[in-house]
Amino acid sequence: MRIVIIILIFTFGTLNTVDAQSVESYYANTEEISVDSLLKLHREYNSQYSSIDGYRIQIFKGSGNNALEDAENIIDEFSEKHEDTEAYISFMEPYYRIRIGDYRIRLDALNFLKIIRRSYPSAFVIQSEIELIVLPKYQKTISYEQEDNSRY
Repeated sequence: MRIVIIILIFTFGTLNTVDAQSVESYYANTEEISVDSLLKLHREYNSQYSSIDGYRIQIFKGSGNNALEDAENIIDEFSEKHEDTEAYISFMEPYYRIRIGDYRIRLDALNFLKIIRRSYPSAFVIQSEIELIVLPKYQKTISYEQEDNSRY
């Protein structure tokens, strides 16, 4: 009986040291991964997938022979009044659509909708994929300025 107990103690002791060694080697490997390399991977991913779920405001939907001309006129008119807001034209048979803005949250889109409601009474907020934009808060940071200079 003593021999069985000694063998069991020896076996459990050996297993504990093996587990401890594997845990130590795991943490040693994870320390090699630096924050910079993770940020680089994040930037590469974002450059490949430059759109996210968000909201836009649809201000026009039309079909027919003159729909494209009407859409282009509306975009020109809108761009003159609101230079800082992007306008996008899309075609899904048989309709031309004009959607504006790149809003991350619905509340921002609703606030801008209040501003343009008089000019475009049939406008409404729609969920859409939007372009990634650089937030104004981060445009003056050192890392943003270094990234912009490294691109050229």
